[in-house]
Amino acid sequence: MTLNILVLGALYNSQSAYSAWRFATAAVQAGHEVKQVFFYQDAVAQANQLSNPLSDEFDAVNAWQQFSQSNGTKLVVCIAAAERRGVMNDDMAFEFNGHAGNLAEGFEIAGLGAWQEATLASERTITFR
Repeated sequence: MTLNILVLGALYNSQSAYSAWRFATAAVQAGHEVKQVFFYQDAVAQANQLSNPLSDEFDAVNAWQQFSQSNGTKLVVCIAAAERRGVMNDDMAFEFNGHAGNLAEGFEIAGLGAWQEATLASERTITFR
């Protein structure tokens, strides 16, 4: 089965990051394909390379990067939500303030159309709040 995952919850204020990652990992282990993970609303913080969790906390940025590298899953961050929350690639950051971006490697920025396309190409979309 092909899956598309939508993550909405804040990085450290909800379980959505960890739950989505655990679900995606289990789905792949069970033989399913996760085509895309789309980070929207407060979940865009999961793509911030400046995130610095404590040693005993879940490191969402690193976990998603490893998941993507292992499975070829696209990690997509909503452009509008990212801009509002200060998560930007180098091009966007330079355009806004002349500085380097903070988008973590392995993540890409796109509009809601990318989520819609992945939803249409997948058999199921799973949402984590």
